[in-house]
Amino acid sequence: MIKIGTRISPDWLDRPQDLAFLKQIGVDVVDITMDICPGYNQAGGRADRQGLTHVVEILDKAGLKVERANTLNKHFAKIFLGQDGAEHELESAQINAELCGEFGIPVMGIQCFQAGQLGTFPKPLHERITNPDGSSHYRMDLTDALKEQPAPEGAPTHDELWERTLHIFRETAPVAESADIKLAMHGNDPPVPALYGVPQILYNFDAFDRLFSEVDSLANCMTYCVGTRYESGEDVFEGIRRFADKIVHVHFRNVHGTIPADRAYEEVFPDRGDLDMYRVARALHEAGYEGAIDYDHIMGISTDTPVGREYIAFCVGHARGMLQGLANS
Repeated sequence: MIKIGTRISPDWLDRPQDLAFLKQIGVDVVDITMDICPGYNQAGGRADRQGLTHVVEILDKAGLKVERANTLNKHFAKIFLGQDGAEHELESAQINAELCGEFGIPVMGIQCFQAGQLGTFPKPLHERITNPDGSSHYRMDLTDALKEQPAPEGAPTHDELWERTLHIFRETAPVAESADIKLAMHGNDPPVPALYGVPQILYNFDAFDRLFSEVDSLANCMTYCVGTRYESGEDVFEGIRRFADKIVHVHFRNVHGTIPADRAYEEVFPDRGDLDMYRVARALHEAGYEGAIDYDHIMGISTDTPVGREYIAFCVGHARGMLQGLANS
């Protein structure tokens, strides 16, 4: 049975009332970034038992379990950029995988190189749009970012990124298999081969196929981001069928517009985009998916708190209604 998940940031641990709220509205599992663990950042992206115990105990008290623990791409930067310290980052990924298995966390997210990591963008890609009804959402305009231009100094090439990304997975997947967990690669967002000349490699279905074929492991899986896959211009439903045995986490986000057609897109409320999200849920159900669906990024409701509780409640209710419909169909 598909579960409902939500991402929580480190500050949620200091707000037990908000964790209780998640449980009360029907959230089944949570998705964490590993910097929620005390000491993770200070150790350069390496968790430890004490820190993870702290997190798990707080969530247990709220009746919540971790479904995915997500590493941060800044803690793979030395690998991606070919710098000293890469081996420490790789060892950290292996240790994090072992800890996830030890604590019964079924999925660990590994992040790819994102062009924005170089910090060379002349302006932010996202902007917040306010709608006539007072709600707000994100719009991403890629018109300038997609213009052909030389890569800035220090940027890795496509070939270097592939070599280094495959190295991460070849060294981490056997550890994940031994720990009985899955590794989940999200891919690039926005899903394009370059931004302002900075290369990216995990932006389409063929790239995921290459990752899975070159590192042929049961542990090598994916986070299927519905919004990212749609905005890429590829067929969301074909992707669900194609990767049915590899999808272990789902970002259940709706989008208006695609990059090939518009050079832009908008991340919107789940019932306001181009996709029929009930059809997406049904396709996942028919593919045998039993992990979590996560509404992903928070849109704005004018009366909401900064935490986004009203929006979260809307998305969870929307998802729960669809899942109940699937169960009764």
